[in-house]
Amino acid sequence: MLSTPGPASAGPLSDPDLCRNGGGSGYLSCNGKDPNSMGCTGVSTKASVKAKNGVFIELRYSTSCQAYWTRYTNTPGSTGEARIKGNSVTYKKTLAGYAGETGWTPMAAANQSPEACLFFYYAPFGEYLESCAS
Repeated sequence: MLSTPGPASAGPLSDPDLCRNGGGSGYLSCNGKDPNSMGCTGVSTKASVKAKNGVFIELRYSTSCQAYWTRYTNTPGSTGEARIKGNSVTYKKTLAGYAGETGWTPMAAANQSPEACLFFYYAPFGEYLESCAS
């Protein structure tokens, strides 16, 4: 007796919401997406810097998604805005401003040649500054 097959399940490569190569020049479908929810693996830190306000920022890269994002660790509890800035896209994440906070921006495809930045108000200078790692 033949049995009726169960419903088909989509594997990771058939999910249109996952980051996939858009024609050989980087995974453009990763732009603006969250690296954790997209399952980006093979992550490494490509550059890092500690901003004058004490926030540590990293330029993170995933080999599986071929995309970058900015990760921040807000040890002092400062305010500001983490940014991943590419050739034609910029994605931002506002820091909540509490000590011990960590977070990240959405991704920018590798072909964007992005840099990780923190934009913040620096009271000792009385002006806004931007610290970047690339």
